Amino acid sequence: MVGLQTVGEVVALVTETMAGEREKAIALHNYVRESVRFGFNRFFDSAAPDYVLACGYGHCNPKSRLMVALFRTAGLESYQHFVVLPKNILKEALPASRYWMIPAELSHSYVDVRVEGNWYAVDSFIVDTPLLRGAQARLAMEGRDLGYGTHCGATNIWDGQSDAFSQFDARMMKEDHGRVDDLEAYFQDRQYRNRAFGVRFNTIFMLMGDRGVSPINAHIEDLRR
Repeated sequence: MVGLQTVGEVVALVTETMAGEREKAIALHNYVRESVRFGFNRFFDSAAPDYVLACGYGHCNPKSRLMVALFRTAGLESYQHFVVLPKNILKEALPASRYWMIPAELSHSYVDVRVEGNWYAVDSFIVDTPLLRGAQARLAMEGRDLGYGTHCGATNIWDGQSDAFSQFDARMMKEDHGRVDDLEAYFQDRQYRNRAFGVRFNTIFMLMGDRGVSPINAHIEDLRR
């Protein structure tokens, strides 16, 4: 499936031989988890699903947006659900030169999806397996619960019939903003936290471009190794 660049292509090929909702949901979840590595791209939260597939990098919000698009295309009711989390989850996942700039609280999203009549909340597709293993090994070695983009109790495995989180934990939630369909309106709202010095990260990352984002992804790649 190398080279797939559109939501429609992914859904058609990943679920081609599958009939059940649960089987389709798990397959799409696993595709996003491993085919789009946790990292950042030049559009940040405003990255469109097809772009995230094409560039192969995304953090929580663009990967959640992509996951919703895939689920909906496969016929599953799904929504992007925003909450506010402390910045500590990204400690050591970003270079120190970038980490100090981000606000104390960040806007994070997971996905609400309806499978076989039941609703589940998941962000277990956000952290790819090599990163989760490397990050949790470092947390254990350092005696910390939170950092490197995840936490000690995280999982990136989903069975299609329960909630599963690789980043979110209700105990660290500062605010629950609920399901968001109009992303542009949400990005303009005061509830949206992803700003530095009053400027949205979407704008900052666009100005940085691919060349500015690459060192951040290289830093995360070191965690995978």
